[in-house]
Amino acid sequence: MRKFIWGLIVVIFCGGLIFLSLNSSKTLMTSDSGKITEKQFMTDLKKSSAGQQEFANMVINKVLAEQYGTNVSKSDVQDAFDTQKAQYGDAFKSTLASNNTTEEQFKTSIKNNLIVTEAVKANYKITDKEIQKAYKDYHQNTTISMITAKDEASAKNAIADLKSDNSWETVYKKYTTDKTYEKSNGQLPAFDSTSTTVDPAVQKAAFELSKVGDYTTSPITGSTGSYYVIKLDKTTTKPSLNSIRSKLSDQIVSKFLTDQKNTSKVQAIIGKVLRKENVNVKDAQLKTALNTYLTAGISSPGK
Repeated sequence: MRKFIWGLIVVIFCGGLIFLSLNSSKTLMTSDSGKITEKQFMTDLKKSSAGQQEFANMVINKVLAEQYGTNVSKSDVQDAFDTQKAQYGDAFKSTLASNNTTEEQFKTSIKNNLIVTEAVKANYKITDKEIQKAYKDYHQNTTISMITAKDEASAKNAIADLKSDNSWETVYKKYTTDKTYEKSNGQLPAFDSTSTTVDPAVQKAAFELSKVGDYTTSPITGSTGSYYVIKLDKTTTKPSLNSIRSKLSDQIVSKFLTDQKNTSKVQAIIGKVLRKENVNVKDAQLKTALNTYLTAGISSPGK
């Protein structure tokens, strides 16, 4: 089964349910068995674990967006969206549908994840040892063109056509199922090993190509289940550590976020921000919805 590359975050704040007016008697459903009003729906929703978590997500998104949202630009979100969309090819719309998600909701989820990353980055102390290791493993900016094939056989046929001296443009137009970068014949924006939107399998294959013009001679299977053919268009020299220190810091934070062992630490960081902003839940039924975050990282008396 294909899964979204939702990004990096252990705790994803998507926002799906809609909290309605508590006092509304508007009818949501009628039947021979009776009706359901907005007020009835809200009463049950607030009692449910899904409703409690949704409320927590709404609070967290609101507070973090206010504090760190300016660090995430529209172009950051769009670039991440385009790159992930390209990796799904013609299956993107059906994948959205199977996840009950629209493009705008997906973009919102990407934005929220990027904001959480900024919040954690601002509250996570990165050691020099971590920076040194990240730099040692770093691979510089690389530009590739990519064919997203409909299946493995098509990917193999595309490679066979390239070996028969057909041009990349011809082969790309014949076999790709993704049109995101059609104007550039499948060329993606440059990326390096700190990228969180380019499939790790695509990154690995791209970094293993040694010469401009080289292409993968066997299909690359991505984590989404898609098959790719990749051509190296451009590479650069490895920059100095100081010039990419911020990028390396982002990568360290991203890895910290994806490690499920750090879930409680992430919650503690979010809780610290919420407490600083004096979050106070007024509704009795939702009073404990944020306890996981607000109490995280606080030592018990005597400890």
